[in-house]
Amino acid sequence: MPEKTLPAVHDGFMKPHEAARELGCGERWLRDGANHRGFPHHRLGKFLQFSRQDRDAIRVLCRVPARGMRAESRRRPQSTAKPVHSAT
Repeated sequence: MPEKTLPAVHDGFMKPHEAARELGCGERWLRDGANHRGFPHHRLGKFLQFSRQDRDAIRVLCRVPARGMRAESRRRPQSTAKPVHSAT
């Protein structure tokens, strides 16, 4: 009886260097995040892999929200220089 083989399912899994390129970060930073900072990932045997959902979750985890400028910081500061008087 022939042995059954399972079809290879890629399902958006990427190796660390591929995922880092897509995320716009360094591979070492991504590996450290998976190993030490709790980034979502998969271990397939000894290999580290990142699914599409893992990469989306990392984007959300590392998002830095925009900060609006406070009203008082938008105004130009008043000059503290003393006015120059002309001699008459």
